[in-house]
Amino acid sequence: MKIVLTIVHFLLIILAVYALEKRAGVTNRKLFWLAFIFHLVAGLSVGVVYTYYYSANDTWQFFADAEKLSAIAHNDFFSYLRTLFSFGENLNISTINQDLRSIFFIKIISVFCWLSMDSYWVCAAYFSLLAFVASWQLHNKITVIFQDSELASALAFLFFPSIVFWSSGLEKEALALSCIYFLSAVFLSIMTNEKIERLYWPLILITCWIVWSLKYYWVAVFFISSATSFATKSISTRFSWSKEHPMGTWIILLVVLGAITSFSHPNFYPTDFLEMIISNHKAFTDISMDNNLIHFYQLQATWTSVIINMPWAIVSGIFRPFIGEGHGLLGLIASVENLFILLLFVTSLGNAKKTFQSPWKLLVFALLSYCVVLCVFLALSTPNFGTLSRYRVGFLPFLVFVFAYRNPLLGYVKEKFSSGHQTI
Repeated sequence: MKIVLTIVHFLLIILAVYALEKRAGVTNRKLFWLAFIFHLVAGLSVGVVYTYYYSANDTWQFFADAEKLSAIAHNDFFSYLRTLFSFGENLNISTINQDLRSIFFIKIISVFCWLSMDSYWVCAAYFSLLAFVASWQLHNKITVIFQDSELASALAFLFFPSIVFWSSGLEKEALALSCIYFLSAVFLSIMTNEKIERLYWPLILITCWIVWSLKYYWVAVFFISSATSFATKSISTRFSWSKEHPMGTWIILLVVLGAITSFSHPNFYPTDFLEMIISNHKAFTDISMDNNLIHFYQLQATWTSVIINMPWAIVSGIFRPFIGEGHGLLGLIASVENLFILLLFVTSLGNAKKTFQSPWKLLVFALLSYCVVLCVFLALSTPNFGTLSRYRVGFLPFLVFVFAYRNPLLGYVKEKFSSGHQTI
């Protein structure tokens, strides 16, 4: 029975993708289906990798806890509903994960467990479907706004290996990044004066609530960056000084909005923020091998120390582990991927001035500020290369897009490839 139900769920997923293709009027069907298959395989691969490679078993622990909630649903559905919509940490059952964010995530997984008769692979497939839909929506929005962006967007949001891998399985990052993709598409619509349908607003609120519950610092930085750029655009149309000095306006608003947002969560309070970074840093250094860590210069809970270590945090968060630093097969793959990112960055420098002077420079400011702030925060608080490779998917796709957009290296490769093949 369970095997039959699993087959039915996979058929439903394929039918959902087929319906999306028809509804969206997809023109490049090959790209569309390849991206879906890539996300689906990546989501299932997370379970395989955690089974045979990683000693820490996050995804299977989440699933095991979700199974316990699903068992309640099978025995007493109304009791399950009460548990599902309660917002405390006490679930009245013994779980492996005890923190509030993990419990929130477990509740979501338990719904798919109940529907699939506790099939990990079906749950992972539905999360892969969600990740694909969100990434395709953003890809579609970007290619409409940015001219000649199909290749860069497909690389960053549909096919970049580590991004798709860590954002398609039963991991918090999968659901959180799907939400960030959706909010990014909404932000692009607002910045291009596109009307947001009324039905979207409840979905926007739900999406913000989900990502806040899972990765509050992602959405906090996203809000600061996007709101700053939107406010700068709005003010520039009304005040001549702001129009003549958009960068100055942008910096002032960034500081003001950052100060306001610092009171949105206890961990953002000025007195606690730096202590939280240092305590997380120490927790990872205590359990990690020395050669699998980012080493900072006398890191302390002071802004001076953070500013001194910021450049190395940016370099390490984006480009490390370097070749020779990665350990094992996944470490080797990560280092090769980082070398490619470095190559993209270097070859994009020639177009940097043109990009910043483009009509969409406020969007570029929003992208880069989001990526840099999140990169520094994550690298300082999560210095373990393996864990950071997963956590950085919150900003990496946007950075890859910035590096890849109108990149001459990719243009050369595309030209050579298209000489005998159909282009993307």
